[in-house]
Amino acid sequence: MFGLGSWGKTPERRCRRWALGLGLTLLLPALAWGQSRVWTTESVDTSGMATSLAVDHDGNVHISYGPALKYGFRPADQSHWFTMPIDGRGTNHTSLMLDQQGNPHVCATYAGLRYAHFDGKKWTVDTIGSDYTMTIQYACAVAVAPDGSQYLTWYNIESVSNPHLRYGVLKDGAWMVRTLDWDMQTGKWHSMVLNSQGNPYVSYDAYVKGLLKCAHWDGQNWKIRIVDSRGSHGSDYSIGMGSSIALDLQDNPHISYYTTNELRYAQQQKDTWKIETVDTVSPDHGAHEYRSSLIFDKNGFPHISYENLGVLKHAYWDGKGWRVEVIASSGPVALRYSSMAFDSNRDILYLCYQDAIDGALKVAIGRFIDQPQTNVSQKKMNPK
Repeated sequence: MFGLGSWGKTPERRCRRWALGLGLTLLLPALAWGQSRVWTTESVDTSGMATSLAVDHDGNVHISYGPALKYGFRPADQSHWFTMPIDGRGTNHTSLMLDQQGNPHVCATYAGLRYAHFDGKKWTVDTIGSDYTMTIQYACAVAVAPDGSQYLTWYNIESVSNPHLRYGVLKDGAWMVRTLDWDMQTGKWHSMVLNSQGNPYVSYDAYVKGLLKCAHWDGQNWKIRIVDSRGSHGSDYSIGMGSSIALDLQDNPHISYYTTNELRYAQQQKDTWKIETVDTVSPDHGAHEYRSSLIFDKNGFPHISYENLGVLKHAYWDGKGWRVEVIASSGPVALRYSSMAFDSNRDILYLCYQDAIDGALKVAIGRFIDQPQTNVSQKKMNPK
């Protein structure tokens, strides 16, 4: 396990080992059922963008980020963050996940598509395909199945007239690559997760046609379904930006995503999709502001981090409706690049982001206490 016991034997011992300290404590809105959440903030690094966050079985926190690809590690129940470079090339998107041993796997885009993985002793960085050296931008995703199978997805803009979503699986030391969807401009925003059988689900946009799609590998074939479409749930023109997919305990997919004016939440119910509006957002977003992060807590309730014109928000379902709280206000640094993870053993929520004032990498940590508050804005929704 990648933890404190092995820390001194890994390349991380070359990292700067100082405590970056606790930041300002934030008291934020209440949960239902008589609980409240108290937030504290920790500083990880002096700069940080394109973040991706994960918590292992022991409660250790892992993070990947840019602008040059880096990795951070925080031991459980400590506030010390250890950081180290992985690759000196620039990045505008990272995705991190942990394998069964708790070792991190990271994909990064912009200066080529890179796949970095830590084997317990050292990092290995591979560039996937020489012809993709300068043509991979926006989203990528990485996943590792329980049997060790490794998967990648990315947005291939090499063909300017029809960029599309690509998918790769590592077989016998070589990446087997295919185009997942040839529809017009697919996958500029996408995410991937594996079900309990180790088969991938991918949420992604078909931007030109105004579609949000979900692709699922059933073990033999890819099955692609339309989740939401232009005009089907209101007048919004653009659909599916900044999507994040997660599976519940029954392997049902749930997706958070942006439309022109809304943050929406979709959940599969048998052969249909239930679509809800979580919050309204401004239509004046840039491409990298469309970023949501969806996770479930130990009660099976969804949590979504997202931004709206530089304001970082956290929306969560409390059993009756969606509640929205502000985690960080806007400032001169435009983008938040948020990502979330949940430690179910300790009932702790982690939310990382780029600070609006100085661009530093911060992590907000939400712990639950039995002190109910009342300053919550609640958005009434249909019960689940």
